[in-house]
Amino acid sequence: MRALHPSAVPARMIEKATERRLAGDWPGACAAAGVVVHVDLATLRRHFGAEVAGPLEADLRHLVPDLLRWHFPRDRNGFPRTDAFYPLALLPDDHGLFARARPGEHRIDLRIDRLVEQPGRRDDTFVLLRDRWDSRCTAEILARSGGVTRLPFFTAAGARHATEDGSPEGRVESALGLDARGRHAAAWAVAGYDLQVLLFDRRFGRDRLDPAAFAIDPAERNRARGAAVERSLAWPRPVHATLREAARRTLAYVRELRAAAPWPRPGVVGPSPHPMTEVNDHLGLVRIDVRGRTIVLDGARARLLTRGPYHETDASRRDAELDEFGTTIERIPVVPPVLVHRPEELDALLRGPARLHPLVHRALFPEAPAAVPPEPTRLRTTLRVQCDHATHEITMRAGEIVVPHTSAEIDRELALSALGGALQGCVAAREGWRAADIRPPRPVRHLQLELLHVIRHGDTAVVLDALARGLDPHVRLPAHGETLLHRLPLLPNGEALLPGLLAAGLDPNARDRRARTPLHEAVARGSEHLVRALLKAGADPKARSHPSGYVNMAGFTGRKDLAFLRPLLQ
Repeated sequence: MRALHPSAVPARMIEKATERRLAGDWPGACAAAGVVVHVDLATLRRHFGAEVAGPLEADLRHLVPDLLRWHFPRDRNGFPRTDAFYPLALLPDDHGLFARARPGEHRIDLRIDRLVEQPGRRDDTFVLLRDRWDSRCTAEILARSGGVTRLPFFTAAGARHATEDGSPEGRVESALGLDARGRHAAAWAVAGYDLQVLLFDRRFGRDRLDPAAFAIDPAERNRARGAAVERSLAWPRPVHATLREAARRTLAYVRELRAAAPWPRPGVVGPSPHPMTEVNDHLGLVRIDVRGRTIVLDGARARLLTRGPYHETDASRRDAELDEFGTTIERIPVVPPVLVHRPEELDALLRGPARLHPLVHRALFPEAPAAVPPEPTRLRTTLRVQCDHATHEITMRAGEIVVPHTSAEIDRELALSALGGALQGCVAAREGWRAADIRPPRPVRHLQLELLHVIRHGDTAVVLDALARGLDPHVRLPAHGETLLHRLPLLPNGEALLPGLLAAGLDPNARDRRARTPLHEAVARGSEHLVRALLKAGADPKARSHPSGYVNMAGFTGRKDLAFLRPLLQ
């Protein structure tokens, strides 16, 4: 299963979002899960009519925002990816409801806009797999996994072949077992497919086609070709029982795209913005692209063939494809990889429940008791650091860092630092926690990064718990030296932390390395309530983040809800 940071979708977020969703308050559920909905249903109804606005409103009522967050693609650091946008539903006139993550934040925006005009890479996973966000479709997860409901048949020592009893479930398990043992062609046969191997191109090149063609001995050639076929079939690793439904869904999606975005448009010259609309879907064929080869599916018939290199397919190759399929390979619809590759939920079915979203757990294990939520993240308040030739324990207590040194020893270290020496050990840990220009020991840096991760994931409860247990709130976070006041806009209901932080002595006009104050951050991405609270605490709306050149003040903003800031600059 996908490895998520414990604070990415915490149990408290799921519980609160579920409570609001079951109460019929879908805007409240979205707010609890950090999903910001920018959809005006009245405008949508005027523009597209009730026949479009009605189904979309039903989609929003059945949206599970915490499940969407759970499945949202993430970068290598575990944060939602911001380099792509993800349509959830298609609308007429090339519009759609799509999700996109905000850079550097935990929030996910839902908007309606022209899909082809959005910058970045487009990923249609959520349109094809509605079970990842729609409460009406979560039962499809089990169907996409082949309906495997029997006991796991994978052992600790490795996979073993399940006994086939002739039932659909038995065939699914037999095919999965053969796939796990590397017998991929046999798995296709057990699943009921007539697998054929076609080699249209006679110019076998070592880098682009079948190296087995160079074998002189016929027996060796057949063995090598069989190995090449197995390697080709190993890449998709599908649940074979779901391929017919994947083919049907692909053809339906091609027609859905054409209906939503008819092409060509009057007065517009050029190719279609979506290549899937420029295919021949009337033949009922679909293809699965593997490494250097293609599997063409026609009902229970599967044909594996080599693909011609880009711009090097000759006339004889095209004629052979026309004779075999009635069209060329590039005109056959491609099954999206998310409909081919085995879903990650299958691992839970085969090896036992992993960390699953409650709705996914209920769909896969309907008779099992509810999954026990994982333990919430708890930030450490006690660290062990290397100090000279010993290891000392430092503790954060009542908002202070307590070190096992006398005040005279600490003053001596600070005096040596003022004369050009480097702070080390416990004193470096205490001073580096609060100062952005002092490098603290590694355990302290790790704690700072973990706190930053929790804030970026929007887990307000973890921050509150850590502060209640004595965490020093005067931290300077990497990489720009922000204070906790700077990061309040990233936390849902972050203004609840403001009174305690101000009482602890945090400066509402503190600056980070970019000379930005907490008010700058609140105006850029915070709520109106947080902006007003910072102003009441003494934040300066005239503070400049650029001393020379372009002047950036907190009052210069295009937000209509913050129009009250403009008079404060006069």
